[in-house]
Amino acid sequence: MARFILARMLQNVFVLFVLITVMFFLFRLLPGDPIGVMASADLPPEARDALRAAWGLDRPLSVQFADYIGNLLTGDFGISFAYQQPVWQVLGPKVLNTLVLIIPSTILAVILGCGAGMYLAWYPGRLAERVGSLLPAVIRGVPAFWLGILLLMALSYGTGLFPNGGMRSIGSAAPTGLALYASTDFLWHLTLPLLCLTITSLPEPILIMRSSLLEAAGEDYIELVRAKGMPERVVLMHAARNSLLPVATWVFHMFGYAIASTVLVEVVFAWPGLGREIVSAVTTFDYPVSQAAFFLIAVITIGTNFLLDLLYGTLDPRVVASG
Repeated sequence: MARFILARMLQNVFVLFVLITVMFFLFRLLPGDPIGVMASADLPPEARDALRAAWGLDRPLSVQFADYIGNLLTGDFGISFAYQQPVWQVLGPKVLNTLVLIIPSTILAVILGCGAGMYLAWYPGRLAERVGSLLPAVIRGVPAFWLGILLLMALSYGTGLFPNGGMRSIGSAAPTGLALYASTDFLWHLTLPLLCLTITSLPEPILIMRSSLLEAAGEDYIELVRAKGMPERVVLMHAARNSLLPVATWVFHMFGYAIASTVLVEVVFAWPGLGREIVSAVTTFDYPVSQAAFFLIAVITIGTNFLLDLLYGTLDPRVVASG
């Protein structure tokens, strides 16, 4: 097992290094100049050159990359060009705002999706089952930004039931810390983006649970439970309990994917999270913030996959032997 863990760790470190390298050079090869975004168009060329030297942008890319790796090893992502603050001071609140959106939506998607998948698998032939089987394909074909716009048109602009964006009402008192996330005003603003992200996350748990439960329904232990005269509800619970592992596997993958997929949702609803900050950083050539944000997404994605490898290795020793 120790050899398996070490091999996976080395693979993940190599993948992370490749991603860091690609991100560093990709941002700097894109057309555009951060000085042109930060400085006024009337600024003299000498002043522009001084700014470029102050930010280290006049040095060769190889030197910049070596400094970046050295700083990265100490956890220093530099100073944001746009905010003139340390990167983690900029991204810290944004990450928390994104997690407040992702974690509840993932939990709701798992609960609703597993419930729907159980019904579709256990009660075949009904009209609801035939209609419900088409639901994941329909949801998967709807872009998240389009669904968000529809929700805004129907429930915000059309009826005024919910705000059209942001985390709090304009002019309202700005609570700090946990008080912000416990306020009714925040929950009112959270509803539409949470609903949008939950709906777009539903197809996978529905399909995975339905497929897993259909496979479990034909197992011998289910026939044994039925032969003992147990109620159908008890039989379903036995089958569902053993069908949850594939859904748990999906949750590991989904968490990393959800952070990337929230970009469109946060832009549509003007949600001040990590995804919206990535868009802003890329468009303003804020290299330190862009690199740190993508690095964080990469670490979360690789980390969840590593935990998934450990889970599979623990549950199935054959994975360790083959790895």
